Amino acid sequence: MTSDVVHEVSTAAESGAAEPSRLRTVLLGVIAVAVLAIAVSGGYFWGSRGSTDAAKPTAADIGFARDMTAHHQQAVTMAAYVRDNSTDPAIRTLAYDIESSQTLQMGEMTGWLDTWNLTRYDAHPMQWMGAQHASHVVDGLMPGMATPTQMARLLSLHGKALDKFFLQLMIHHHQGGLPMAQFAEQHASASYVRTLAGHIWAAQSSEVIQMEQMLRQRGGSPLAPPQT
Repeated sequence: MTSDVVHEVSTAAESGAAEPSRLRTVLLGVIAVAVLAIAVSGGYFWGSRGSTDAAKPTAADIGFARDMTAHHQQAVTMAAYVRDNSTDPAIRTLAYDIESSQTLQMGEMTGWLDTWNLTRYDAHPMQWMGAQHASHVVDGLMPGMATPTQMARLLSLHGKALDKFFLQLMIHHHQGGLPMAQFAEQHASASYVRTLAGHIWAAQSSEVIQMEQMLRQRGGSPLAPPQT
């Protein structure tokens, strides 16, 4: 009988400990949806101002909005998994920051596309940047994006192995997206597109330095930079 009581107490304790974690996950999910909705509304606002900012979006405006959204989507998927599964507070904070900031940016960019009455899918990624950049798209993956094998591995890991592999993939991911942001900042027609591109370039450049330091502190080293 004593063992049964101990088992019941232990089970209740485990359930009680798990409940805050589940509530936190649900709450963060609700926040992410709300942030995305707000960002889409913001994108509608700025996109609707296109008539006063530029007669019509150019290939650089459209290509950046489509391709950076797709690029961000994978980063958000990776960051969300790490935010919920890492046990390292610094890694979890980094993952949350990346997830929330890029979700907001995705919402803004999809809002532009909806306002421009354009689809969100780019059948020919990076061609708006020229043939040299487009040639680095492999199997539909833009530079820096993780392969299906890498994604499957990341989503199976836990502990320190998860933290190091996440940092490696996210550094690589940022390095692949930086030229896209820089090109859009220089060539997009709409000022609001150039502004967001500049913000993305500055933020991700800083995060690369931060993540490289974090990775080395944890005994890892960056992957070879992607061809861009």
